[in-house]
Amino acid sequence: MPDEFLANNERFLQQNTLPLIGHAPRKHTAVVTCMDCRLVRMFEDALGLERGDVLELRTAGATISEPERPAGANDLIRSLAGGVYLLGVRQVLVIGHTQCGLSHIEPATLTASMQALGVDPQKLIEQEKLGDINGLIKWLGGFSDVHINVKEVVEVIRSSPYLPRIPVHGLVIDINTGKLTLVDRDTRGTT
Repeated sequence: MPDEFLANNERFLQQNTLPLIGHAPRKHTAVVTCMDCRLVRMFEDALGLERGDVLELRTAGATISEPERPAGANDLIRSLAGGVYLLGVRQVLVIGHTQCGLSHIEPATLTASMQALGVDPQKLIEQEKLGDINGLIKWLGGFSDVHINVKEVVEVIRSSPYLPRIPVHGLVIDINTGKLTLVDRDTRGTT
């Protein structure tokens, strides 16, 4: 039911008047991060971000699933291309986080949850030619080490034929403290 959100919005509108700002990010930066609900508000505060500073792109795990990586033509790359070519983005930060739900997916838990919600995991695996439960986990974007995953996503973005050569950096944020750790600094420069 959206009623709670509608009521919250009504209160917001009564208490706030938003200034008009442009749609191009002031910091010319796109930030790729996770959709984890624990990042809401904490993430922007930890990075010192204000409304209009950056494009924020959220995916499960701040990742590109393994089957989508080779072609470099997935939805994240498409969104980054729009940001670069239409909105003036000139650098990308990929920021994963500790304790991500996509790290160390338990196959039994995944299949039980799917079955409880009326989806037959084996039928899906066969229908989509995923091979086995590990293929399903790869399709979801599962990984075991957030630092390695961030580095891999950074490399996919850097090597995409759809994007120009702009700096792409990788970081990990601690979900409990907000501390950022740099895991991959792009030293290529821009062309």
